[in-house]
Amino acid sequence: MDAPFSAVRPPAVPRVPAKGHSAPTLALVQQALRAAHRDLSAAEAAELTGLSRATAQRYLSYLVEEGRVRPVLRYGATGRPEHRYKIAS
Repeated sequence: MDAPFSAVRPPAVPRVPAKGHSAPTLALVQQALRAAHRDLSAAEAAELTGLSRATAQRYLSYLVEEGRVRPVLRYGATGRPEHRYKIAS
């Protein structure tokens, strides 16, 4: 009986595939991006969430694959560009 309503109502936490991701951690990373109101690097996202940089990077990459986050490259004077992330519009 709730099926028609649950199809319209978004889930409380994002759905996550069985790749070792957790829905609460995914929600935490998304909230950090929204609250920042700017693009973030994986290191900045890690600092804001208390996650390791590698874990933040893994969740950010997943969000890019899902189209929920957009990657932004920042080019410096030398070296490789910095990958930054912002909520997709």
